[in-house]
Amino acid sequence: MSETGQALEPGAASASTPPSGSSSRPPRLLVIDDNAAIHEDFRKILSPGSDSGRRLDDLEQALFGKIPGGLKRTAFRVDSALQGQEALAMLEQALTENDPYVLAFVDIRMPPGWDGIETLARLWERAPELQAVICSAYSDYSWEEISRRLTQADSLLILKKPFDTTEVLQMAHALSKKWELARAAKLRMEDLDRMVRERTLALEQEVAERSRLEAQLRHAQKMEAIGCLASGIAHEFNNLLTVVQGHAGLLRGRFTDGRSGADSVERISQASTQAASLTRRLLAFSRKQALQLRPLNISSAVQNMERMLGRLLGERYELRLQCAPEIPFVNADEASIQQVLINLVLNARDAMAEGGPISISIESVELDNSTARKHLEARTGHFIRLRVADTGCGMSEEVRRRIFDPFFTTKEVGKGTGLGLSTVHGIIQQHEGWIQVETESGKGAAFSIFLPITTNASDMVRARPANSPALFCGKGEAVLIVEDESTVREMARIALEQGGYRVFEAADGPQAIDTWQTSPVPIELLVTDMVMPKGISGAALARELKAKDPALRTLFISGYSSEALQEDHSVLTSDNFLPKPYDPLSLLKKVRSCLALPGQN
Repeated sequence: MSETGQALEPGAASASTPPSGSSSRPPRLLVIDDNAAIHEDFRKILSPGSDSGRRLDDLEQALFGKIPGGLKRTAFRVDSALQGQEALAMLEQALTENDPYVLAFVDIRMPPGWDGIETLARLWERAPELQAVICSAYSDYSWEEISRRLTQADSLLILKKPFDTTEVLQMAHALSKKWELARAAKLRMEDLDRMVRERTLALEQEVAERSRLEAQLRHAQKMEAIGCLASGIAHEFNNLLTVVQGHAGLLRGRFTDGRSGADSVERISQASTQAASLTRRLLAFSRKQALQLRPLNISSAVQNMERMLGRLLGERYELRLQCAPEIPFVNADEASIQQVLINLVLNARDAMAEGGPISISIESVELDNSTARKHLEARTGHFIRLRVADTGCGMSEEVRRRIFDPFFTTKEVGKGTGLGLSTVHGIIQQHEGWIQVETESGKGAAFSIFLPITTNASDMVRARPANSPALFCGKGEAVLIVEDESTVREMARIALEQGGYRVFEAADGPQAIDTWQTSPVPIELLVTDMVMPKGISGAALARELKAKDPALRTLFISGYSSEALQEDHSVLTSDNFLPKPYDPLSLLKKVRSCLALPGQN
């Protein structure tokens, strides 16, 4: 039911040129009307190549003479359908053949069956891009009603019957062009979407590759740092182990008399103390050392160290103290602050080979925004500033940038481990403070440490137990030691038994519970390692036993960092915590202290 012909189109390029952007075939139109004569009229207008079209051309020639040159002929392919159901079937077939209809002329009245509005609605469900012209001789629907029922009113025009030839041609050409432009825009958008997806995929792959390379670089840097760290640790510990093994061998082989044997024992004790100190320094510069924070008067702590610092420096150096007498407290670990001060003072001494003054000043300062912005780690608020300054050789900018790196040192081999300033930095970070360094080659250096002032009114200095040895002895109290390392457990048992306590042992949590239940006497104190095998931590064990006896006291022991203990971190700042390594006297002191506490620890 189709015919192909040519129609007059103003401004076309040539008689055979199809609309821009179309295929080589002319645009395909569908006429839907229950009146067969209407189809003939549309063919006369839109298919001049047909018999009807040629008769119309002849009449125009007779009436008007030669057709004006401004009008060019363009071909349309016209198909006809008498009812909406037939039209829908033809549209489905056209889509299947990939030869879709561009435009449909639809009569608004087509009894029986679907009217033009319902027909067009169903056509648009299958081909939303289809352009349409409603043909009507009556006002069955207002434009508002048509717009309400048809959601694609922007693709719709209305043609009143009887229609004008020129008007039909104009609508056919205009809507065909609109369809082609919409189709081209859709194809272009699909192409852009494809390009965006391809580019996005390429960027994702590029980012993934970059992340992989960055991860490899970080891993390489980490391994380099670990290698440097391991090398430094190995050097230090090998020296200490040489001392321990050497003197232990002398004692075992009985190559010593009574006095030299005592000296060997003393050397072993010193080496183990140095090894423990090295471990603490390693944890400090990595900011993983377990601290026991208490309110501390920095001025008093520094003044108490004046004589010791003087002996460390020697006669060629002058120690100048400027400590404000009335100064707020900071929440700090006194032993760690002492370690920081010793490191800074010895560092200042090494910078002045010929001797000279070393100044230590302590004051309360308040930092505002403008001052805090001058240093990366600084912040506003009230702080205690501890400043250690020398008049020595100073540092270049390159050296200043690296002074807090672990194992970085400017000293000759054998004169320094490179852990001093990195330890200082780690300790101050743990105290939520920061360090500022002022230095210049040949003009000395000044290290300023800022520590936040504690504002908690309940933070008061607690009285410490006296150091009288008589206070450390037990009176037969029952103590349960839970420690998975047998050698450590044995040492603790011997120390407590010699201190007058009745001792029970367990290697892990389940064994401790069994020992508790079978003990012939009530256990008064639980001494437990915090990290143990078999899934029961020291804190969990204490909670379970205290549920059975609320009066039970506990002493926690651990060699792990505060981060490794996770949710049990709160016990690290209380009086019932003893860090490893420890000696027998420290253990006896802590046990006596815990037994003197109320049964809420």
